[in-house]
Amino acid sequence: MIFRIIFLMFCAVGMSTAPSYAQLFLEDGKKTIAVAGGEHTTGSLLIHNTSAEAADVKVYWEDFEYKAPYDGSKNFLPAGTAPASASQWVTFSPQVFSMPAFGQQRIDYMVTAPAQVQEGHYGVLFFERSSDSLKNEGGVTLVTRVGCLFFIEPKDKVKKADLNVGLKANSIAANFTNQGNVILIPRTTYYIMQKDGMVLLRGESKKLYVPPGVSAPLDILIKKPLDPGQYTLVINADLEEGDVVVKEIGLAVDASGQYTIVNTQD
Repeated sequence: MIFRIIFLMFCAVGMSTAPSYAQLFLEDGKKTIAVAGGEHTTGSLLIHNTSAEAADVKVYWEDFEYKAPYDGSKNFLPAGTAPASASQWVTFSPQVFSMPAFGQQRIDYMVTAPAQVQEGHYGVLFFERSSDSLKNEGGVTLVTRVGCLFFIEPKDKVKKADLNVGLKANSIAANFTNQGNVILIPRTTYYIMQKDGMVLLRGESKKLYVPPGVSAPLDILIKKPLDPGQYTLVINADLEEGDVVVKEIGLAVDASGQYTIVNTQD
C-alpha cells in the first residue's frame, strides 16, 4: 500500500536534522464530504507510526484559509476562528493515543451539519507527535505532525466562476473569480489559434485554490511573438466534477506587434 504524505513538519529551534524515525503517515490527506442540513456523516482515518519507537500522539483541529496568491499556501488558525470554520461540525475520537513501533491507529470522526448549510466549511485534523526522546544533537525537542484537510460542502453547492481577461504591457492579464459558495480548485489550460483554426501554442496555468468571492491571477504566457493578424485565445478552467468555464478572446496584432482585444465570448 502506498501512503500519501500530505505534509510533514519538523519544528525546531536552531540548525537540526530530524531523525528518520520521527515520522507519522496518513493514508488520507483530504476528505471531501457533501452534506445537507441536519445530516450526520461518519468516517475514519488510519495513521501509521513508521518509527522503531512507540509514539504518543495527540489529535486536534485547526482552521485553515488559502492565502494569496492562492497557489495552495495556507494560513492555519485556531479552531473556530475562520469565517468558514467547520470546527463545530466535527467530532473525533480518540484525541490522545499511543502507537507501538510500526503500529497503526484508526481515528473515527462524525460530521454533524446544522439545519441549514449555505456554503463550504473547512479545517484540518492534525496528528502530532512530540517527545523528549526525539531530540537533535543540540538537545532540541522535535515535533512531527501530519494533517487531513476536511472540505465539508453542501450537496447543492454552487460552482460558478468568471474569467476576466485584459492586456497589460502588451501581454495577457487574466483573473479567475470564484462566484460560487465553495472553494474552487481550477486547472486552467489555454491555446491560441489562427483564423484557419491552426493552434500556434498551448499552455497551462498553475493550479489555483480560490475561496468564494476571491479573485486570483492566472498565468497566460505568450512564449513567442505573434505575426500581424487575427487570432483567438481560448481559456478553459476545469473546476472538477465535470464543471468547466470557457472564455474565448479575439486578438488582433498590428505591424508593430501591439495586441488589441477585438471581442470576448463566454
